[in-house]
Amino acid sequence: MLSVVYSYGGKRFGGKMGLRAAIRKLAMRRVIQMALKKRSGPSITTSGDEAQKNDIYLIYLLDNEGMARFLVYDLVGDEVQGKWSLDGQNFTEEKSLDIAELAKFQPWIQHYYRGWTFYSVGIPKFLRYRWSRWPWIRVKFDRFLQSRFNKKELPRQDRMKVLSYIMAETIKHRTFTTHPTSLLTHFFSVRWVHRPDKDELMTYYTFLLDSLKVSEDLAEAEHNGYRLNPKALNTIAGFEQEERRHGDNFKIQSGIFWLTMVLMGVGLVQAGAAAYEQWWKPPETLTGTIGGQPVHLIRK
Repeated sequence: MLSVVYSYGGKRFGGKMGLRAAIRKLAMRRVIQMALKKRSGPSITTSGDEAQKNDIYLIYLLDNEGMARFLVYDLVGDEVQGKWSLDGQNFTEEKSLDIAELAKFQPWIQHYYRGWTFYSVGIPKFLRYRWSRWPWIRVKFDRFLQSRFNKKELPRQDRMKVLSYIMAETIKHRTFTTHPTSLLTHFFSVRWVHRPDKDELMTYYTFLLDSLKVSEDLAEAEHNGYRLNPKALNTIAGFEQEERRHGDNFKIQSGIFWLTMVLMGVGLVQAGAAAYEQWWKPPETLTGTIGGQPVHLIRK
């Protein structure tokens, strides 16, 4: 009976399981080397202009239960250096893992790229993102969408539309509060933050919410927020009644307008008929002479 033996790193593995483990270790080593070429520093900026320059990786190793156990700092020879965690959150214990131990872990790599964060669990997903240049494609497409959004003129919502939205949300959640930022995000999505006129938008909606507070439709809430006052129900009911009255008046005015148009049409037809009878209708009889002889014609 023939047995197949494979060797890796001075250690021998037999059968298919040994081959699979050797290939996985090679792949893990290669992935870690690729990611460490753009390793992060002691801190990572995730917002602001500095984040737009990011192109760095953070490498974690997950155990069989999917918990992060090891934060990779470096790869020296056959040793992976980093910090160990007991709870999957705090990495405080300095530790080194032999390259042969990597088969027990799954790589979880976070790619901080131009203000975005891309997560890949496992070797295939990391390689797919890297070879397809998916982060670059995604960021470029988002910037294209943002540039189109920035050119779009945003309508400024009026007091009643804002008040109606706050009332609808308060009915769903009695403790609902809002801020100018959350209001802008609701109406225009988070893209408003990257518009050149974002400060003007913030000023307008801050004034609008303040005006509703002055009219006692809103009250001040925690963290400089705004919550609905019971008086707002009367304000909205009065506005809706006025809108219905305006709609009814519009319907009446429209009816009068079209009735006037019909009557004018009838009057024009009658005037045209009278003018035809008076000036253009041929006479019933025609009297004259032809060759000196009197002629009397009657139209039948």
